[in-house]
Amino acid sequence: MRKNSRSGDAHRIFLRTALAGASLLLLCGGILAQVPATPYAVGPSLPNDPPGLRDDPPCRIIYLGFVGALEPAGNKHSGVVQIRKALQGKEYSDVCANSFSPYVWTDGRDWLMKHFPSHAGVLTPAELQQSPKVILIGHSMGGWAMMSVARELRSRDIPVELTIQVDSVGITDITVPRNVKTAAVFHANDALMFMTTKHVKREDPNFTKVVADVTVAGANHQSITRDPRIRELVMSKVESLRATLAAKPPPDLAPPAASTARGVDQR
Repeated sequence: MRKNSRSGDAHRIFLRTALAGASLLLLCGGILAQVPATPYAVGPSLPNDPPGLRDDPPCRIIYLGFVGALEPAGNKHSGVVQIRKALQGKEYSDVCANSFSPYVWTDGRDWLMKHFPSHAGVLTPAELQQSPKVILIGHSMGGWAMMSVARELRSRDIPVELTIQVDSVGITDITVPRNVKTAAVFHANDALMFMTTKHVKREDPNFTKVVADVTVAGANHQSITRDPRIRELVMSKVESLRATLAAKPPPDLAPPAASTARGVDQR
């Protein structure tokens, strides 16, 4: 009996290992089949992009995307990258957009943070008023990377206007931090469905609203990134932010606070 029990345990372990290995092969095979022959560089040196990715002019809105594991940061087949390229068009001169691999997610964080004051600690209300609005999106392991960035922004009290998780994979990606205003999750029912995040939890429901929780019918782990509803969600958020910002005077033209005016020495 003891021998049979050990044999049964070994059989179950073998089956689980085989299943995990097959899933990994499906993930890698699906991703690599979509990768162009010429590798893209990570960051602003991606080919066919506008020079400098508008890092020099001030940004009013920032779009930061993370592609899936093993994908190049500029994979033209990824919806994350396609949205990024659209936001780099001339009609979006007030938007800074970039995409990164999740393996170098800190590079994405650093690129974003250079548009904010560099001092340590939380930002003041005045600094936040002058800072750009943030939109984050992540696919597969990029969903984990995106949430890692969101949590680091939380440590400085920097709000995130929108996060979108697309067939997200990661241990810590299920909980949306409280600095995120609106969150969305899109997932597919394919071979990797047992690995991906289906629903998210909110660290503080008083601060975060889930605006989309969508199962994309007929999509696989790669094609889901091109679901038009994801692009529409990003673009509509950009337009609503533009409308809000247009209703406010530029920071340098805003009238001084009453307390500041009273503090001026009139002598």
